[in-house]
Amino acid sequence: MLEIEEETGLIRVKAGGTLESSDYDRFVPLFERVAAQEQGAVPMVIELGPDFLGWDLGGIWRDLRFDVKHKDQFGRIAIIGTRDWHGWATKLSNVLFPPAEMRCFDPDAGGRAERWARTGAKGEGKIE
Repeated sequence: MLEIEEETGLIRVKAGGTLESSDYDRFVPLFERVAAQEQGAVPMVIELGPDFLGWDLGGIWRDLRFDVKHKDQFGRIAIIGTRDWHGWATKLSNVLFPPAEMRCFDPDAGGRAERWARTGAKGEGKIE
């Protein structure tokens, strides 16, 4: 399950269950539209629900292809989720999003995560 919305240049994603290739059919056009409008880096807040399991094989492949194609268009990426996902997100950011800055936030830090993604406020978030 993937919920996606855009608000004044920021993309919010809520992920739960197992992401499939079809989830990217909805995400990619929105991201590309926002990236074209912003003419540059797009900040994102990605909230991983407690039932988030990752990707199926088709979803992994689509994700990798998308990340490589758009790597220079990612702004700050705030990941909201349990600590189980913090280590994973940090390792993944070094491989897939090298130009983007990524920080992890606990589930109760939605406002701080968005503020950091938009402005880079110092002291917000913590990479484990």
